[in-house]
Amino acid sequence: MDFLLQLEYMGKKIITTKMVCPCCGEDREIAAMACDSCGARQVGPPLAQPDNLLPKLGPAMIAIGCAVLVLVIFLAAWIFSNDSKVGRVILVTMIGDGTKLTRSLLAADPKLPLYRIFAYDAYRQAFYLSIALIPLSLFGIWQARRVRRMISSAPARFGGARMARTSLILCSLWVLILTTVTALNIPGAIERGRAKRRAATRAAMYHFHQEGLHKFYDEYGSYPQELSDLTRVNAEMTTQVDYWDRQFSYRPVGQVASKGSGVSFTNYRLVSAGADGRFKTSDDLTMTDGVIIEGPVEDDPRISGIINEQ
Repeated sequence: MDFLLQLEYMGKKIITTKMVCPCCGEDREIAAMACDSCGARQVGPPLAQPDNLLPKLGPAMIAIGCAVLVLVIFLAAWIFSNDSKVGRVILVTMIGDGTKLTRSLLAADPKLPLYRIFAYDAYRQAFYLSIALIPLSLFGIWQARRVRRMISSAPARFGGARMARTSLILCSLWVLILTTVTALNIPGAIERGRAKRRAATRAAMYHFHQEGLHKFYDEYGSYPQELSDLTRVNAEMTTQVDYWDRQFSYRPVGQVASKGSGVSFTNYRLVSAGADGRFKTSDDLTMTDGVIIEGPVEDDPRISGIINEQ
């Protein structure tokens, strides 16, 4: 006689003639007296489902776990970042100076109780972590909505409606806060990135002046005609690009001409084209004799190049 197994999934009844063998885990026919894979013999029909089934809470716990995890990650980063300064302030404020630990913290940093920029630290950490916490919060929203659909279709099989609702509210709140912080920080982040690149280019230009051009002038009494000549005094002066990997523009000026072939360049102009890659624009960085000027600089009327007085 064939055995039929009746299951209920998502509110729908499913009739099947197969079951999983408890010995080997392979599918086998319910009506067969033995498993074709492992040979285990059937001793009776499959057990019927219990009359009362407890609703599953796993999907709802995953949803609420996402909301809690976002909060835990943010608090951990806020408290323990910046050399754990926020955490040390909280510890000293709550306990005072009555313990050896807090006394050592105060001895190391007497101004610790005066630290009050908690909001700024939280604001900064929210921006830094938003790239990871926003997707996690969105996943929590998706999971919470999925749980609500599962409960609606099979209320006897799935539970955790309150957890799903709480997760949906919290994750939506996290997304709103993090996206707002990110939107407010984007202009400042772009400007800080520009300032960082320009500072790196200034550092490279100062390095050229100190370790290459200045040494060349001290040894030869003149600035070089080309940047490649700097390898004569410093073998490391082979890289001649700014932060954007573009070649510097170099021009020796202020020459003193004499009879014959001797020419001495008393000054120079080293120019980075900046972020736009075009010279004579507002983002140019121009160094003249070790001093950097931002923006385009008028051409020096003196002629650069080697002049041989006839």
